[in-house]
Amino acid sequence: MHRLLRIARTLLIALVAAILVLTIAFEFTVVRPALIRTASLLATATPSERNPPVTVLEILGRSQPELRKYQVARNLLTHAPLYVEGLGRTRRQSAELGLGLFLSLHLSAHELAALHLSQAYMGTGVHGFAQASLVHLGVPLESVTLEQAAKLVAISYAPSAYLASPERLARRTEFLLAARRQ
Repeated sequence: MHRLLRIARTLLIALVAAILVLTIAFEFTVVRPALIRTASLLATATPSERNPPVTVLEILGRSQPELRKYQVARNLLTHAPLYVEGLGRTRRQSAELGLGLFLSLHLSAHELAALHLSQAYMGTGVHGFAQASLVHLGVPLESVTLEQAAKLVAISYAPSAYLASPERLARRTEFLLAARRQ
């Protein structure tokens, strides 16, 4: 019986050590380069994306805040030098999940929101909420109303679906505004 306990303890120690080594390796091979890229992305973001209006933050906060860090992780992983050619779907998704978890340890909620606002894909050739606000709404991001902010957040969720169907965009916008009122 004691021999089995010693074997189990040894296996458990080996497992914990392996997890620790993998975590440290992930930190230095994926997370640190992503944080370097993050600093440069935040530096190039527009002022309205770095310090977004309250209306945008309010709607954004109601629209799947946990998903935001994984969207940021996906954006960071698909850009050089972090993108690994031929990375399988499961490995890529695992890397996104891990990076999303680590990003929330290294960055504040405000920094994650600013990264999302500056990097979000908003339709053909449009990236970032500031550019999308000008292209899709015709107003600068600093001047958007609550309804316009809800439209931008809806578009960021699924640009091709919502830009192709004004009815779907209106339904999603109303859903986000109703979630705000609750």
